[in-house]
Amino acid sequence: MKNLTLSASFLLLAAFLSACASAPDAAAETAGETPAQTSTEPAQDAAAIRAGSVDTRQIALTQEQRFTAWKTDFIHRAAAKGYDKARVARVINPAKINTLALDRDRKQPEFSKPVWSYVDSAASADRLNKGQEKLSEAEAIFTQVESRYPVPRHILTAIWGLETSYGRIMGNHDIISALSTFAFEGRRSQFGEQQLLAILDMLAAGDVREDQLIGSWAGAMGMTQFIPTTFRDYAVDFDGDGNKNLWDSQGDALGSAAHYLARSGWRAGEPVMAEVKVVPDFDYSLLEGTTKTVSEWTALGVSPISGERWSQDANFLNAKIIAPGGHRGPKLLTFKNFDVIKRYNNSTSYVMGVTVLGEALRGQSAIRTAWPRDDKPLAFEDKKNMQRKLTQLGYSTGGIDGQIGPNTRKAIRAWQKSNGLPADGYMEQTLYQRLMAQ
Repeated sequence: MKNLTLSASFLLLAAFLSACASAPDAAAETAGETPAQTSTEPAQDAAAIRAGSVDTRQIALTQEQRFTAWKTDFIHRAAAKGYDKARVARVINPAKINTLALDRDRKQPEFSKPVWSYVDSAASADRLNKGQEKLSEAEAIFTQVESRYPVPRHILTAIWGLETSYGRIMGNHDIISALSTFAFEGRRSQFGEQQLLAILDMLAAGDVREDQLIGSWAGAMGMTQFIPTTFRDYAVDFDGDGNKNLWDSQGDALGSAAHYLARSGWRAGEPVMAEVKVVPDFDYSLLEGTTKTVSEWTALGVSPISGERWSQDANFLNAKIIAPGGHRGPKLLTFKNFDVIKRYNNSTSYVMGVTVLGEALRGQSAIRTAWPRDDKPLAFEDKKNMQRKLTQLGYSTGGIDGQIGPNTRKAIRAWQKSNGLPADGYMEQTLYQRLMAQ
């Protein structure tokens, strides 16, 4: 392993991973997609309605009837793809509509948690203490996993802790019902069908049993919360018992997470992120999208928060800079392994949470600078109003959806720069009021 850091505890924040609460892989989703018709009757009814000859109340189908029609259609389409029709019918027909899954999927949070709240929770005292216990209890398993894959045990433990609180909270939903609900109705129909087909692949291969398919309302399973496509493509039978048991086998769960990260490009001995300080006139427009070597960042006034110098090896690593709490909060260099963990869960907060917990498990502190905890976050409607206002002022956000992504942060930075403010792409209530007053 290379010595890439100033000290063993600084730059080599031997990373972490975490995710899904949601799920490791990002699957394509189609908004507003509707179930395919399964017979000629619905089409005839629609024609009759257009002709004005039928009372719509007489042909209205209940949700349960439409769900039954969708199941019949899905079974036929899966069989046409080459899946065993009898198995598909046995798996799909018992599915029931999961109203909780639909409700949670549709619900927009009124307020988003500030990043520091998420990071604080990720590395809570309880999670840290239990993680240290697990590191000791599963020491032999971690040693075996590390001998096969380059991902360090502290990162794997952090992911395990964030995903299911070390296997204590894995969800008790029937996965087939949850995914069938998504496939049948809502904004994630394509995602739902992709995941159902992946489960059929897993069953056909004998990787899992039907009775094991229990997990979160979002469709993730096991101690490390794999969605079916990720399970199918990356889960491993690490203990060699013939069953990829991510629910009960720590070896299978941790080995699968390590395999997934390794296949996603994990670089042994390299950091996930490192906290830095910047010069007063630092150009914040370089945040997020700009990749430079550590040596090039140094030339622009970026240096380790400790005041030490980078190691020779570290100078050649490519990195980006983020400031999730704005110019008053911590600034972080992020490396290849940061992006690898985002393959597990495409959230900056998640990766930070994994890294902070992982470092705490090693007795190290990943972030030293205080967060701007007095800042008040924007409500969901505030975010939409902000996007609308920025667009009106000529700073396109690429849409009005209340989600603060790269395009919106780019627009915020452009507005900030034009108003003589640090262009960090960060918006809180005080700055929001200034924007809306223009």
